[in-house]
Amino acid sequence: MTRHLILIGISICGVLLAPLSGLAQLDQERCFPWQELRDGACTAKAAPAATQSRQLTTTPRDDPPPAAAPVTPAPPRPPAPAAAVPPAAAPKTAIRCDGGTATGGTCTCPAGYTLLPAATGGGTCVRRNAENCRGGALTATGICLCDGRVTMSGEVYRLEFLDGQCVPKHCPDKTYLKDGKCVASNDTRFSFTCRTGYIPDDSVPGTAATGLRCVPDPAYCPPEAKRRDGGCTKTSAIPINCFENRCTCGPNAEWASYLCECTAPYSNVNGTCVTASTASVGQSSKPELQSTDPAPRRRACPRWMVRTRSGKCVSVRRRLQNEFGVFYERPYRHRYFPAR
Repeated sequence: MTRHLILIGISICGVLLAPLSGLAQLDQERCFPWQELRDGACTAKAAPAATQSRQLTTTPRDDPPPAAAPVTPAPPRPPAPAAAVPPAAAPKTAIRCDGGTATGGTCTCPAGYTLLPAATGGGTCVRRNAENCRGGALTATGICLCDGRVTMSGEVYRLEFLDGQCVPKHCPDKTYLKDGKCVASNDTRFSFTCRTGYIPDDSVPGTAATGLRCVPDPAYCPPEAKRRDGGCTKTSAIPINCFENRCTCGPNAEWASYLCECTAPYSNVNGTCVTASTASVGQSSKPELQSTDPAPRRRACPRWMVRTRSGKCVSVRRRLQNEFGVFYERPYRHRYFPAR
């Protein structure tokens, strides 16, 4: 019951006070927004007093500062790359230009000649199918290069110089003729072999500059040296040096068919062409027969023959006189009977 009485009293007070607040609100609404009701009259609002700014202050604490975290050292910086040094210009090397003129690293050949390139640069000026080099390339110095190949019966044959022209070899490529048979070459230094009639000399190591050393094959007989009885005339062939497209015959010698032989007045002494005086000196160094050695016997010539200074027996020619008083010789016909 008491509670109800309290609520009724509060409600009566509220009803009585409501008109007063409403009147105050009405008086406040009669002034402009920049004015305020003071003592029943609207007056300008006073400027707001400057308020002192509040500053926040912190009192240092006596707690020790936190331990600093360990700093990981930065990885070492790689050294700066050195500046690239520009490559030095390679010195200009002289090129090979046989028979032509080298200008600015190129080889210029004369009219009528073409350049045969070399593996090391430059080359050789040659003329194809010349009169004395059929099937090959003739250089300005007169050397015939047989640089071609032919295929016969499925096998490849290199060419070799013979009597002014390039002809196929007797044996296929990478083989050479020995004792009448084609033998395979086991020499890996060169891609070629000796020419026909020659065999490699194993006692002399060849190089790219000196070529392949070849010596005459004792069993080889050139076609023009064969006799009717099947034998072979003795030749004076000398060793040669062979290169990729040619073989050199050497000084004081020239090609006689397939073999390289000394020219007159030179003779072959131990594989070298020397003069007759040098050969005689070499022969004089041989030991002579002593006086106590028996002299070789000579067979006596028949009665109708005489011995010449060279030691041969020749028939005697009779000297007859004709009707004009002139002497002439008539061969003496006879039949040779061996002495008993």
